[in-house]
Amino acid sequence: MKRRQFLQYSTLAAAGLTFAACTSQGSTHFTQPPANFGKLEKTDLKIGIVSSLDCLPLVVAKEKGMFKKYGLDVTLVKQPTWEQIQTELHSGNLDAVQTLFAMPLWEYFSSKSGKLREQTQEEDSDKEKKSRNKEKESNKTKGNANTVALMGLNINGNSISLSEVAWKGGLRPSQAYNTYNELQDGYNKFFRELKKPPGFAISHPASMANYTTRYWLGTMGIDAERDLKFEVLDPDAILTGLDSGKIIGYATDELFNQQTIADKKAFTASIDRDIWQGHPEKILATLDTWLKDYPNTAKAMMAAVLEACQYCDNQDNVTALAPVLGKSEYTDAGNNKGWQKILTGNYNYGGFDSKPEVVKVADFQIFHFQQTKYLQQPNHANFLWHSHAVWVLTQMVRWHQQKLTDYPKNSDAIIKQLYPTEAYADVAKAFWLNMPKGQLKMEPPDMFIDRVAFDPNKPMEYLNGFELRA
Repeated sequence: MKRRQFLQYSTLAAAGLTFAACTSQGSTHFTQPPANFGKLEKTDLKIGIVSSLDCLPLVVAKEKGMFKKYGLDVTLVKQPTWEQIQTELHSGNLDAVQTLFAMPLWEYFSSKSGKLREQTQEEDSDKEKKSRNKEKESNKTKGNANTVALMGLNINGNSISLSEVAWKGGLRPSQAYNTYNELQDGYNKFFRELKKPPGFAISHPASMANYTTRYWLGTMGIDAERDLKFEVLDPDAILTGLDSGKIIGYATDELFNQQTIADKKAFTASIDRDIWQGHPEKILATLDTWLKDYPNTAKAMMAAVLEACQYCDNQDNVTALAPVLGKSEYTDAGNNKGWQKILTGNYNYGGFDSKPEVVKVADFQIFHFQQTKYLQQPNHANFLWHSHAVWVLTQMVRWHQQKLTDYPKNSDAIIKQLYPTEAYADVAKAFWLNMPKGQLKMEPPDMFIDRVAFDPNKPMEYLNGFELRA
C-alpha cells in the first residue's frame, strides 16, 4: 500500500520478549485460600467451550480443582462452532462460554441483538414487558440479553495457513523472507495472477483471525473483498476444501492447524502475533442478565479461571497441561501432538519440503503474563482494554460488517456496556493484582506489521487511513 511504510520484516519477528514464563504480578494463589465474594447464588454451572488451545484455562480450572476451590461444580460442554456456542448461551443451556473477543459487538449490531432490543423496549406494551421479564427469569433471553465479556482468556494465538497450491506458486512462511517488502511483492504477485479469487476459510466473521488476516492482506495490497472469497467453514469442511482445491487457505486457532500441517495439507504463512503483537483473542463471557442475577457466582467463576490462567503460563506446569487438554471431552486434538510443542514455546510453520520449520515463539499465546515488549506490568492478558474493542469496531466499519458504514457516535457507551470492568476489578483486587489505569491505551507503531500506530481516541482518523476497505 502506498500509504504504509515498511521496515525489514526480520525486525518484526523479534518480539523483544524475555521468556520469563509466569513472573506474574500479584499472587498466583495456588497455595492461597479462595477469596470470599459472598454467598454464591448458584453453584452448578455449565460452561461452553470450543475445541482450541485457548480453552485451556477452563479445562485446567476443571481438571486441577480451581472451580471446586471456589465452591463451583462446573461441567464443560464442548460445542462445534462459535455460532452454536452462542446459540446455547442465549437459549439458557449454558451459564457462560469461551467465545470470541469481538462477539459482544458482533451480536449487539446484529438485527437480533442490541439495537433491536433497545427499540422493542421503547415500543413495548405492558403485556409484552411482562412476557419478556418472565423470559428473563428463566434465562431464555435470546432477543433480550446482550453477551458481555467478563475477562480475557488469552492474547495472540492464531495463524494464517495456505495450501500446497500456494507453496508450488512460490509462497513461503513469512519468517523465511529477509524483508517484508520481499514477502509483500511475492504474495501480491501470486494473488494478482490467479484467474479467479480463491476461497479462504475462517471460523466466524467476528474472529480476530478474520480481522488480522484482512489487515495482513491489506498491508500487502491484497484486497480481502475482491482478491479472495472469505467463507465460514468448520474444520472438516476446511480439510475437504483443501483437498478439492476449493479453498487456498484458512485462518484459525490451534489445535487444528498443527494437525493439518502434520498431514501435509497446509503450511503457516504467518502467525497473528507478527501482525498485531498482543492483540486480544478469546474471552470468558456470559449474558448481561445472568451477570446481574448471579454477581457473586460470576466473580467466583472468574477467580477460578484467573488462577488457571496463571497456572497455564507457568512453565513448571507445561508437562501437566497437554494430557488434560487432549481429552476428547474437551478438544478434537487428533493423533498428532505437534500442538503440544506450542506450550513449550516452539511453533512449527510446516512446509512441503524436508526442511525443518520449527521456530522459537515463546509468546505465540499468553494466558496471563509474560514480560514482553508489548505486555508489561501492570498490564496482563486477562484485562479487557476498551481500546481493543474500539479497534475491532473500526474493522467492523471498514468491512461493513452488520451493515455498519460509519463509526457509531455512541460507541463509548456501547463498549462500556458490553465489556464491563467492575466484577473483574473485584477479582483482581482479591488476587493483589494491580490494574492498568484507564481503559484506553495507545498501540505504538512497532506493535503492528505495517508500523502504523493506533490511537483509540481517534478512531475515525485511523479508519480513514485504510486504502483497502469494503
